[in-house]
Amino acid sequence: MAGLTMLMIGLPLSLFLTSLSQFFLAGSFFLEGSPKEKWKRFISSGLAWYVALFWLLHIAGLAWTDDFHEGIKDIRIKLPLFVLPLVLAGNGPLLHSQFRWLLGVFVAAVVTGTVIHSAVLTGMIPYDVRDVRDIFIFKISHIRFSLFVCFSIVICYWLAENSRLLLRVLLFVLIAWLAAFLLVTASATGLAILIVLCLVVIFLKVLPRLPTVWLWMVMILLVGAFYVGGRKIAVAYNKSHEQKEYPGTFSHYSAAGNYYYSDSLNLEHENGYRIWVYISDPELEQAWGNSSSISYDSMDLKGQPIRATLIRYMSSKGLRKDADGFRQLTQEDIAAVEQGVANHTYVGISSIERRLRETLWELERYRLTGDANGQSLAQRLEYWKTARWLISKHPFVGVGTGDMKSAFEQAYTATQSTLLPQYRLRSHNQYLATTVALGFLGIAFFVIILLTPIASRHPNRDILFVGFWIIVVLSMITEDTLETQPGATFFAAFICFLLYSRMPSKQ
Repeated sequence: MAGLTMLMIGLPLSLFLTSLSQFFLAGSFFLEGSPKEKWKRFISSGLAWYVALFWLLHIAGLAWTDDFHEGIKDIRIKLPLFVLPLVLAGNGPLLHSQFRWLLGVFVAAVVTGTVIHSAVLTGMIPYDVRDVRDIFIFKISHIRFSLFVCFSIVICYWLAENSRLLLRVLLFVLIAWLAAFLLVTASATGLAILIVLCLVVIFLKVLPRLPTVWLWMVMILLVGAFYVGGRKIAVAYNKSHEQKEYPGTFSHYSAAGNYYYSDSLNLEHENGYRIWVYISDPELEQAWGNSSSISYDSMDLKGQPIRATLIRYMSSKGLRKDADGFRQLTQEDIAAVEQGVANHTYVGISSIERRLRETLWELERYRLTGDANGQSLAQRLEYWKTARWLISKHPFVGVGTGDMKSAFEQAYTATQSTLLPQYRLRSHNQYLATTVALGFLGIAFFVIILLTPIASRHPNRDILFVGFWIIVVLSMITEDTLETQPGATFFAAFICFLLYSRMPSKQ
């Protein structure tokens, strides 16, 4: 229980505690006695054994790897896939009170993390924050933390089902707080998963209990919500594709007589206005220097070049990028540019709508120029394309456990990718990552692991497990979840904890 408590606290708050807890758990497995009985229980567990075999399959992948050092590193990162199934399935179920205690500890740790991160975001805790990702000061990826938040929401809902009124109210307050945290941090992965979870709860738990009249009202509300959301997406999409002409007559020179730089081949635009036309850098540099303490050739607070942010911002307002155009900017506009805001319509809107518009803009930019550099979703498209190329070259057993990094580097060169070296990362998709490393053999086995608990009639396969399963399966589309210690630990710990560490349930 001490080791599991440490694990639940460490997952969202401490990489060190996460590692230490697993050494603690492995030691307790033997020190508490009956190792043979525990081993037999583990071998006969089914899914836990499959997860451990998946780790052993990565060890087998060392046989055809060239970079043995990277291979050992990968094995170490994925070690929770062996240790945690062995310990959790081998020890058998806990008492109901112990099981609920551990879930409560995990939720408390996640809520504590959200409070601290919010304090950093609001400046209550002094910290250098240039982007919302900088508020995650515990070195846990913002995407991984969003998965923990989503699962905490599932846990709170599950606990509330059989709780007294006062505790139920408290749990729903926590659900509201956690959902608000995802909204404020504009976590695309977390919010997408949360929407799916809400739909699952509505269709599995809410709708079957409603009278016909209320059922129709809920369905109307759902249709209305999808209509409003669809309209916002359609409006944002149309804005990303519209084309406008700058006011005034065409000219090669500014009013001050300086020659405009214009790239007629670059079709990028903001709010319909071409970005890379009507640019007078000398006038912009002088005007900016008189209005801001941040140098024109420096970076904004998001780490983007000020020049590019300013040019995009002025373009979004239909202003020529010269001294006359700059004089039409307000102090609020200049402050927004310093903050890294590249479009004037992003000011004063919700973080979700802003994230949506930024995503559509980067996809449109990628479509027009083929340049994905610095754009998270567009870069993922390049990663996936490169991963598919690697799979086509090594379809059956993959490139080997340790050759992922070098294989991707060689693939980017071979396919003449436009990605800059600092953006040339791995697949950011667990299904593709597994296929690249271990081929169709590896991905087939991994899919069996994911489908087995859902296809079976395991007594502990209730909304708590289904919610966790949805979070994991969806997260692996845009993230290589098992390629990091927190992700591998989260997967291995809870898939076994939910199935083997609680008494069989008929829920």
